[in-house]
Amino acid sequence: MTISDLEGRKLAIWGLGAEGLASYRYLRRHFADKPLILINKEPLASLPDPLADDPHVIFLPESDLDRHLDDMDLVIKAPGVSLYHPLVAALKAHDITVTSATNLWFARPRQAKTIAVTGSNGKSTTCALLSHIMNESGIRTELGGNIGRPLLSLPDDADYYVIELSSYQTADLAFAPDIAVLLNLFPEHIQWHRSHEQYYRDKCRLVTLGAGVVILNHDDALTRKRLADVPAGVVRFNDPAAIHARGAGIYQADRLIGDGGRMLLPGAHNRQNLCAALTVCHALGLDLKACFEHALRFGGLPHRLEHLGERRGIGYVNDSISTTPEATLAALKSFPGQPITLIAGGQDRQQDYGALRRYITAHPAIQVIAAYETGPRMIRGLDDRQATLVRDLEAAVAKAQAITSRGGLILLSPAAPSYDGFRDFQQRGERFRALATA
Repeated sequence: MTISDLEGRKLAIWGLGAEGLASYRYLRRHFADKPLILINKEPLASLPDPLADDPHVIFLPESDLDRHLDDMDLVIKAPGVSLYHPLVAALKAHDITVTSATNLWFARPRQAKTIAVTGSNGKSTTCALLSHIMNESGIRTELGGNIGRPLLSLPDDADYYVIELSSYQTADLAFAPDIAVLLNLFPEHIQWHRSHEQYYRDKCRLVTLGAGVVILNHDDALTRKRLADVPAGVVRFNDPAAIHARGAGIYQADRLIGDGGRMLLPGAHNRQNLCAALTVCHALGLDLKACFEHALRFGGLPHRLEHLGERRGIGYVNDSISTTPEATLAALKSFPGQPITLIAGGQDRQQDYGALRRYITAHPAIQVIAAYETGPRMIRGLDDRQATLVRDLEAAVAKAQAITSRGGLILLSPAAPSYDGFRDFQQRGERFRALATA
């Protein structure tokens, strides 16, 4: 849907987070005086001044939406609003088009190529790493999407766009990118998708839309199971016949590309993320050894195994972005042999903590301090000497500092989303940073 298609429509934006505000600014650049309906669940009094001062906007509480269906015929829905929200069904039943900022961006004409990445774990790191490699290779590359830069805010002069897409954004995606990458599948986001089965379908949509190149993780069992019938031309990573990690080494079949032990990013999971990024580079015809050397200078993302330094002989690592048990398990494996006090817990999305608990039980040097909704379930069955339940992050950090010996590590890796205690994982990570450095 191009901008000209919007000119005669009665437009509304539902959800006024970062992407909703980017949608507003995008529409205002093209339609300075066009009436816009802005729908939000939270109170509107705290909105930024440019919105509050715009005489051509109408603010509408989400709870009143179904009483104003005749006032709109196209709604740009933010990712945080579930596609399965009852009001979405009401909009569609009223012949109101429901779309997204992601679809608006993809519909825009451009010469640049698009590389879209999704997955339950690792997509932010993989996208940032890939963007870093491509820019270091002299390719003008812009990074955006779920990673925090709304697509509609990106500049137009790139040669390539590396786009992180969440399941919220792939669920109703209407356009295939030039290259589509699916990293892995784990149970997630049941509140938004209503079931894990629907989550898997929505996630896999990215790679079934007809992208020019589809890249899949050969080593991920759920991906293999759900996408067994994808076209024969699919490219796979973590396949011994393709780009894969073998021990610390990164190989293309039997050809050594480089020593993954030289990476600044710790852990076997980050070597797999590198394999995904290098597979994209190979599809673009880039020199893999040169790309590998560029990757060695990538230091990682905030809130993803972020080292905060030492205090009184105890190390602190902020891994607040780990919202699944699989991500937390990967984080624990990144520090083999080191005594760890794990701070975990958050919003319950009915994830399976069995494998994480078994790993913790098998490694007595790991102590767990759990909080929030998932706290009791996460430590169920663990020995009392290895697990403690507390109220919140402040209590967890205080307890961790009391029980962690010099030379140990306090690791915030929650294995759950943040929304029962914080605005998002960034706020949770910033709070941990403040407590760790106090």
